[in-house]
Amino acid sequence: MITLVNEIPHFENLSAEAVKINCLYDSYKNDSSVMFWAQDDGKAYISMTDGNMIIFSIEPDFEELSTFVSVLNPACVFSDLETLKKIDKLPPENINVVYRKADIEGETKSDSISSKELYGLLDVKGLSLPEYPYFAVDYCKRLNSGKAKYFAIKNKCAVITFNSGNYAIINGLASKEKGYGSIALKAILQKNYGKNFLVCCRDSVLGFYQKNGFKKLYNAGYWVKTNECK
Repeated sequence: MITLVNEIPHFENLSAEAVKINCLYDSYKNDSSVMFWAQDDGKAYISMTDGNMIIFSIEPDFEELSTFVSVLNPACVFSDLETLKKIDKLPPENINVVYRKADIEGETKSDSISSKELYGLLDVKGLSLPEYPYFAVDYCKRLNSGKAKYFAIKNKCAVITFNSGNYAIINGLASKEKGYGSIALKAILQKNYGKNFLVCCRDSVLGFYQKNGFKKLYNAGYWVKTNECK
């Protein structure tokens, strides 16, 4: 049975879905507009905010999970590829979940920029950003509670990570000029020193992360509701 819950355990898993749910819970556990569910005794955990659903599968009852998702009718579902296939939510493209330990010491100085400037740097082809008002509220909430970090060079590059416990995940990295992507990545690894560091990336940039010491863990995806699905 899938039930609404008020508490989510901290997952010690190299799973983008688990880290995303923990990061969301850390910042929004007291916000009634963000919901969390568990299936039976931890077979799966689910979150949803503003129509965006995340599913972390452990040993799920896929039939029940599929019915549950259909009833809630989310605008977007993020999960591992096997789960998405089992619940008939095949994503339009492959997403790679990659990992490395954030073991780079030191500090690369970041420019201090506003949320609007940060949004402008991240607003590039290949990154799907929410509308700015939503982005700004979410980003500031996480940053002010110590659950987000950023690095930026004005007019050049920017990167944001969300973190929970000993885990961090990139929520956006963009470079306006060649070479600055590697600078941003190194800097954000320094800021998250000691953490297990995850990235969700498209095939087109997989090589970039592999060249920077990341190893692929598994395939995931974003299923997005189309007009035909509504």
